[in-house]
Amino acid sequence: MFQELFQLSTKATLAMTISADPSTGLMTINIIPKPKVDHGEPALANPLSLTATPEEFQAEFVNVLMSYRQKRDSLTAQAEVTNELLDAAKDASSKKGTAAVAKAAAPKPVAKAAAVRQAAADPDDDADDESQSAPNPPAAPAPATASEPSLFGPGV
Repeated sequence: MFQELFQLSTKATLAMTISADPSTGLMTINIIPKPKVDHGEPALANPLSLTATPEEFQAEFVNVLMSYRQKRDSLTAQAEVTNELLDAAKDASSKKGTAAVAKAAAPKPVAKAAAVRQAAADPDDDADDESQSAPNPPAAPAPATASEPSLFGPGV
C-alpha cells in the first residue's frame, strides 16, 4: 500500500481522510491530490473516494490505488503533450504574425527600382515637376495667307 501511495505522491501532494460508520461497518477513504505542476487539467485534482468494509479494503485497496495512479499518470502525460502542442502552436502563430508585420513594413523593392530607373532617365526631374505635369498650351493660329480666304475680307 505504501509503495503505491509513494508513487502517487511523486506527482501530487496527497491529503487523506478516513472515516468509519459503526452502524453499517463501512469505511470511507478519500485521497485528495493537489498536483505539484499545474497542467490546466482539473481532472488531475479529482479525489479518489472509496467506501467499503475493512476486509474489502484489505483485499483490494492496493489494486485500486495502482489503477488510480496509472490512469492519473496517463492523464498527466496527455495534459503535458497537449500543453506542449499548444505552446508550439502559439510560438508558430507568433512567428507568422511577426513575419507578416515585418513584411508589410519593408519597402517594396519593385517600386524602389522603378524610381531609380526614372531618376536615371530624367536627371532634371526635380526642377521641372510642374512643367511636366501641366499639358502643353494650344498653339496660336497661323496667320491667314493670301491663298486662304479671310473671314474679314481680302487683305485683312
